[in-house]
Amino acid sequence: MRNIILIFKNSVMRNLLMIVIAIASLALMINIFSAFSKGGTVFDLDQIEVGIVDFDNSPLSENMKKYLTEKLNMVISEKNDYDSLADLLINRDISAIIEVPQGLYENAAAGTVGELTVTTLDDYENAAFINAYLETYMQSVKALSDGASGKKDTFDKMLSADISGGTVTTVERDSNAMLKTNTLNAFCTSSGFMMMIISGVTVFISYMIIADRNTGTYSRMRCSSLKPVEYVVGVNLFGVICCTAMNVFFVIFTFFGNGNIPLPFGLTLAASELFTIFSVGMSVLFALCIKTTQNLMTVAIGYTTLGSMLGGAWFPIHGDLGIVSNVAKIFPQYWFMDMLRNMPGDPGYDWVPNICILALSAVLVYLVSAVIFTRKNV
Repeated sequence: MRNIILIFKNSVMRNLLMIVIAIASLALMINIFSAFSKGGTVFDLDQIEVGIVDFDNSPLSENMKKYLTEKLNMVISEKNDYDSLADLLINRDISAIIEVPQGLYENAAAGTVGELTVTTLDDYENAAFINAYLETYMQSVKALSDGASGKKDTFDKMLSADISGGTVTTVERDSNAMLKTNTLNAFCTSSGFMMMIISGVTVFISYMIIADRNTGTYSRMRCSSLKPVEYVVGVNLFGVICCTAMNVFFVIFTFFGNGNIPLPFGLTLAASELFTIFSVGMSVLFALCIKTTQNLMTVAIGYTTLGSMLGGAWFPIHGDLGIVSNVAKIFPQYWFMDMLRNMPGDPGYDWVPNICILALSAVLVYLVSAVIFTRKNV
């Protein structure tokens, strides 16, 4: 045990740069997560400008405009003709054109709710967001229309009181749901990059082992009371503790610093920690199989980037991608990201295979390393 601690301390002193990079990477990932989860994407409503052609000019259409501007912080460009707004849409000065049909108010007061017409170009994210909120608004109008039972005076009273006040509750619920979706996307994105960083940071461990072998440091240590297994355990212990500290702090901050991630904390932490342990094992395996630091850097860069890409760290890997989707399942990154992306939207999602594959991947890489280490003795 004493020798293991000595190797651990020696690894810390020799890899201060790794520790500094780990801390800097952690800070970067936290900032990326914070920026995305707080609206650093296209879903920032106060940046959305829409055009409105109001053919109804009624209390209902005015209420809808108030809803868009005061509740959702959108900017409205209102004109009497569609062509003027179409030019703005083509020039991307606005994100959508909303047409309010004539008779919308009269029909709603009588018990029949019409539909709004929304025109967009290829701004899919903003278009989906606008349509979702307009649908929420029209559902509230329908509820008022049904409650008024065709009585216009009752509808007017409910419109002035409930749409401006009560509908906010519906909007807030919808906003919270979208906030959770936005936060989950931010967490998945930053987690994918975190996996890539952990894979890259552990290269320092490979470099240290290769340097000890090539310079004869390991041979000299063996002449002392140090056992080969104590050397490997000490080095692995340093890598696991360093990467675990980075990983655990990231998961704790994202979960408890935000509170809108629809994933179980313990399961997410366990899955990410299994990948961390696997990555440290891979760094040892690289060191045992590769002789020079030049070859190490080539293999490490290839594995870090291609492994992250094929494993779905940056974007989802769907089954319709053919052979790519089959190759992706070789990488532990795929099983971790598959769990993060699919569990929140699927109540019946079975996460056990993902955890088992991550655990077996970690066990396998250490077993292979142990076999190679026993035969080659570093």
